[in-house]
Amino acid sequence: MSRKICIYCGKRKNKKSFPKHISHKDNLDSRCRTCIKKNTKVRNKLHKKAPPKPNDGDCECCKVHVKKWILDHDHNDNSFRGWLCDRCNTGLGKFDDNIYGILNAMEYLLKRTTLKENNLKTIQYRLINMLNTVFERQRSLDKPRS
Repeated sequence: MSRKICIYCGKRKNKKSFPKHISHKDNLDSRCRTCIKKNTKVRNKLHKKAPPKPNDGDCECCKVHVKKWILDHDHNDNSFRGWLCDRCNTGLGKFDDNIYGILNAMEYLLKRTTLKENNLKTIQYRLINMLNTVFERQRSLDKPRS
């Protein structure tokens, strides 16, 4: 019997351990049933504990108006991060929620995209603000605790 590796737990399992998924080449989900069940429990708990979805507004990530909010969570510690639009939540997942992957993609786009001078100034301003946020977080971590 053929086997497949679950993208969540990394274990090689019998193909019967994977539910059907029509959009995948082999018609099977890339997550095993056990991991799906475990992750569903985590998300359900987070939905119960999370602050209410915003009634109206823009996605914190892309700044576009949101019709349907999606719960974003940290896959390392299963903590709630915020409410995002589906595209941003999926996009972060495509980068494995990895800041370095996102920085690499940003660097790639900056090198290969033609930008007008006013766009460059806006990007420069936003990058400086992001760096200041990083430095402030680091300073707060470096402060001796009393």
